[in-house]
Amino acid sequence: MGTLDAAARLNASLDEVAAALSAPDADALIGAEAGLAAALAELSGRLHAGTDDRARLVVEVARARGTLARCRILGASLADAARLTLHAHGHGDSYGRSGEPAREAAGIRGHRLRTRL
Repeated sequence: MGTLDAAARLNASLDEVAAALSAPDADALIGAEAGLAAALAELSGRLHAGTDDRARLVVEVARARGTLARCRILGASLADAARLTLHAHGHGDSYGRSGEPAREAAGIRGHRLRTRL
């Protein structure tokens, strides 16, 4: 396969990741991992593009950068929502081996907070 095809597969995989993050759908996120890893592995070597494909490759790389930025924003938003939900329920950000909160959130009483995300 060529570099342009690998870049197109990278974009398709990043689109899957973005869709999974916005759903949020953990199974879809895990499912997108194999395609993303394969595209990145192919692109990590020496890149070859003919003179006709170079302009299209530039467009694909720019699109990948934009989609990656969108994935970062979606991931950060999802992490914030999870952290807020934990705090609203009176739990800290992390858990110990037993599944209990490793540290309590200071001054947060989530048992009276009624919210939906």
